[in-house]
Amino acid sequence: MSSLAHALGQAFASGSSIARWDGEFPGSQDEAERIRDAAATTIGPIRAWKLGGTMAAVRREVGLSRQFFGMLAYPYVFEDGAELSGFQTRLRGVESEYGFELARDLTPNDADCDDVAFAALFCGVRPAIEIPGARFAALGQCGGLGLVADFGAAGGLVLGPLRPLPAPLALDTAPVRLSIAGRQVAAGAGAAIDGGAMGPLRAFLRQALKAGYALRQGQTIVTGSCTGYVKAAPNQRVTATFDALDASVSATFVDGL
Repeated sequence: MSSLAHALGQAFASGSSIARWDGEFPGSQDEAERIRDAAATTIGPIRAWKLGGTMAAVRREVGLSRQFFGMLAYPYVFEDGAELSGFQTRLRGVESEYGFELARDLTPNDADCDDVAFAALFCGVRPAIEIPGARFAALGQCGGLGLVADFGAAGGLVLGPLRPLPAPLALDTAPVRLSIAGRQVAAGAGAAIDGGAMGPLRAFLRQALKAGYALRQGQTIVTGSCTGYVKAAPNQRVTATFDALDASVSATFVDGL
């Protein structure tokens, strides 16, 4: 295992940050993904997957040519209404995302099935609040390749109730609203994501299965923010409401690091 993969794995497990990194650094997205994959072997069973760079403007901003993904172990995934402390409170950024839940364990052939069979891979969708995270001192400090290597900038995930999978058009056009302390601060829809809310899923399945990851029944995949990235203050309730699901999900940051 590379020294950076080891350092990232240790920081993930301890909830700490790497104050300064002067060692090796990936020179390409392929190298960054290999570092992420090595670090991922140290974090335990995976509960959820976070997709990043699923909007062309974001990829241009961070200098990446394709979308990427990260993973979250069970201790980093929370139920609706969670009061968050520790690592998740360090940045306090939040994103409103659709979380697609796998109906069964997947095989390499599943990524290329027809649209009807592809939709059947998912038993439903959850409203989700993603909390981007950084093992480096700051989010994006080491550019796009740093985001990829650093578990895809995955920090935490709060999941709401499972709902039946709506038609893709509803996911792409129905409003998604983010509120903090009862005041709406952002709004959007799944259409903000390349190909819509479900658009990045096929590419993710191909990437993850090719890399040797096991995609298991019950794992959740979030595909990108419908409401951008918004900072929340401590002790204020954050709520993401998804009209297509007739559901919402909430969390509160109760302290900071």
